Amino acid sequence: MLKPYHSSIDEVAFVYAHTGLKEDDGNRIYEIAAAILSRDASRRDFSSLIRYRYLTERERYHSNIARDSLKDAPSAEEVASRLRSFLGGQAFILVLDPYSVLDVLLRFCAKDRCVDLSFAAEYFLPHVESFSPRGLWEYLTGKRREKISFSAAELVDLSIELVRHICGVRLNDERHPSSAALRYYLEASDTLLGEVLLHLARHYQEYWGGLFSPVTQTDTANWMQFLEKARAVFPSSQDQEGRRRIPEQRIESLFQGMADGTPGFKFRETQLEYARRVTEALNDGAVLTLEAGTGTGKTQGYLIPVMEYLRLNPDVRVVISTYTKSLQDQIYAREISRTVELERDYREIGVALLKGKSNYLCAEKLNSAFEEDLKGVPLLTWLYFVHLIFLFRQADGEAVGERVGRYLNVSPYFRQLQNEISAKTGCTGHHFLCPAQVALAEARSARVVITNHHKLALIDLDEELSGLFRNCIIDEANHFEQAVRNAFRLSVNSREIMDTVAYLELALQRISRKAAGEVETAIGQCYELLSEFQQAVQVFGNVLRTIFPSYTKGELLELPISHVAYPEGDIEKVLRLFADLLKTIVRSLSFLKDPDTARALKILPRSQERIKNALSRLFSEGENFLLLEKTIRSDNRVAACQLYSRNWLLMVHAVDVSGLIQRHVYGKRDGIVYTSATLRQRNRFDDFCRIVGMDCPDGEKATPASGGNEQPVLLDREKREFRFSALPSPFSRESMKMILPKSAVNGSYENKQVWLKTVAELLPELIRRNRGRTLVLFSSYADLEAVAIQTGDEIVANGFPLLIQTTGQPTGNLIDEFRLIKESVLFGVDTFWYGVDFQGDTLTQVIITRIPFPYPFDPLQIARKKMLPAKEFWNRYYYEAMIKLKQGIGRLIRSENDRGQVVFLDSRCRHFEELWH
Repeated sequence: MLKPYHSSIDEVAFVYAHTGLKEDDGNRIYEIAAAILSRDASRRDFSSLIRYRYLTERERYHSNIARDSLKDAPSAEEVASRLRSFLGGQAFILVLDPYSVLDVLLRFCAKDRCVDLSFAAEYFLPHVESFSPRGLWEYLTGKRREKISFSAAELVDLSIELVRHICGVRLNDERHPSSAALRYYLEASDTLLGEVLLHLARHYQEYWGGLFSPVTQTDTANWMQFLEKARAVFPSSQDQEGRRRIPEQRIESLFQGMADGTPGFKFRETQLEYARRVTEALNDGAVLTLEAGTGTGKTQGYLIPVMEYLRLNPDVRVVISTYTKSLQDQIYAREISRTVELERDYREIGVALLKGKSNYLCAEKLNSAFEEDLKGVPLLTWLYFVHLIFLFRQADGEAVGERVGRYLNVSPYFRQLQNEISAKTGCTGHHFLCPAQVALAEARSARVVITNHHKLALIDLDEELSGLFRNCIIDEANHFEQAVRNAFRLSVNSREIMDTVAYLELALQRISRKAAGEVETAIGQCYELLSEFQQAVQVFGNVLRTIFPSYTKGELLELPISHVAYPEGDIEKVLRLFADLLKTIVRSLSFLKDPDTARALKILPRSQERIKNALSRLFSEGENFLLLEKTIRSDNRVAACQLYSRNWLLMVHAVDVSGLIQRHVYGKRDGIVYTSATLRQRNRFDDFCRIVGMDCPDGEKATPASGGNEQPVLLDREKREFRFSALPSPFSRESMKMILPKSAVNGSYENKQVWLKTVAELLPELIRRNRGRTLVLFSSYADLEAVAIQTGDEIVANGFPLLIQTTGQPTGNLIDEFRLIKESVLFGVDTFWYGVDFQGDTLTQVIITRIPFPYPFDPLQIARKKMLPAKEFWNRYYYEAMIKLKQGIGRLIRSENDRGQVVFLDSRCRHFEELWH
């Protein structure tokens, strides 16, 4: 697919196969279909079932094929022979491969070349939420599909429609003017993928008929002409006096209006009460902590007061921050539009979505990174990032699809380029064509900005945004502390630095061919410095592996400040060495910035700019090493590292972030709302208050209110109120049973083997009695994998499709599949404890295998244990476990009609009394 193809194309063949997990006499395919499209718009089709004995329930759901129908189907040999005859002299085939069985299919077809359409979908449609067959079908048709099953013939049709969409829409220069540039570089890539798609786009009418051609403009190399430009914005000043208050009755009438005019929206007293609390906080400039149970309707509960407050006060701005990107997208794409329909004036209120800079790519740096001799995989890699920049409003520049990574991330080039072009550093206001600058300009002019906790924590350190947003809603507030900790973390990543060093080595190799005299000598000295730095990185990696001989790849480890393995025994010496080396490299290579030298060496302007960017990154990394050196022994700091086979990462972050929150949130805001479904422990907000610095923001202890009573706490220095409220879920607690089996055992680490054996005995029977429809939550991947090995075959043999979360893989497809297959069972970790929503009878049982206590050997936990009194440490330790437990329990009842049970397989849960009341 990514190698050249220069033969003529007159027709294209599409193939799809349903495959099982287990081989039956060397075969795994149980249904196959194919179609051949010709340039005269004709089509030939092939389809057949194949004899297969090992069909599972999950496979039956995907294909809607009954086991009995496969008993009398033709043999694999017979079908393969007929299919090969049908495909005839096709030099390649086009295959949609959502389940990664391409090698099986190619052997069956006796073909060695293909275009993987799953890769093409991720490459050209990176903004699509799900690349499962159902997800693609819904995207391409614009309709909802209630079933998950497709026949192989239907999936061939879907494959054809996908290619038709890519060629007729994405490569259509009338729909997307930037397509003229995409086509230019696709052709320059000299690949089968480019050849096929360009052929189909240029002969679109011959294959699919119709009156339009997607190719109307001449292809062009000038891709930057299609970029948006950042608009110059001059925000108006904010008058803090004379603010108009929202009348309480106005909020009630707005909610009643939404209930009357919005299909599917139901008026709830708890949601109205929630909105009243938010309204009062905005009116009074108070800090409100508001816990609201599942089903309260938090998003509209704060959006309606926010929009009304902005309508009444035209100079005011509000920032809404969340922890998950999915909630940010939901608010921006769906929830805001529902709110705006309530009041005509709301349409005049500008709304912007602002991600962190690392989510954007720098167009200027990407342009500098282009080289004329790029083709094949490197050029497609470069073009992929160009396409992400074109789609920056829909696609995340930091996220890379699994299939794109598999095909393109086969050499360091992909990773190096992605790191180099990130907008997190070096993308300034002068880059007015860069997505980060466009988004920033929109945020400056908007009155509502939707962002993440990380960005909110740093927003007033941004000169462009500082002081603009004096009101904020912090949704998913139970994650705010960790987001702030990460936002202010200092870190260095050896791989990223080594990628920059590798680029500079390559640049010097090219330059040295034209150098002579003093310049040649200087380049030689630079080579030595780069080599010295690379050797130092390798040596330090070996030192860390000596300190941690049994490390697990990527595990977060407490970094010792002093150790005999370090030169002179202290890590500061190492950090200073790296800082000095990097700064020496930057100074030694600074002659390349000189325009006269660049001209003499015939360095192209874009290459010179790229070298400048690389040197700037190395200088910044040198500064980071110095900051680590200065702060690594500071109070309230913990040092950690991660080790990999060839690289390492060092970091220092705060243990207690309450002071950071005090400085960066309370002192610079008017109204603040913290909200989540889970914030309290033992019906009190005390722990959350300490975490976010509300217990003593004026240096004096402030006692928060408890329970559901709102009792303001007046703090002398700030002269503002800190309010606390809790609203119960509107869903009846009687709809959920809480069960702790008598045979459940202690899930402590010391008792792990006994616990594991007990879970393996109990789990299949619990699933069988509930007829599937079960979410099983684990506290670690290690637990999940161990239980899956012991119980997976039995669960599948009992007829329940088993879905298992895999490390590093997106969860969207699993979520869709679990929703649609009623009898399915989902094994999940971490992300499934929060945020996922399974309404209806697809989920009637949540099994919590073990209390999700924080990992005791995490550097943060070790540091806390050293810093805090024992009682305070253990209270905090239990608080984190309790909040996550409540989140897990909250996955079960998501609507008025939901019913089910939560089963705990860790006997220690009986001691968490508040779970049972």
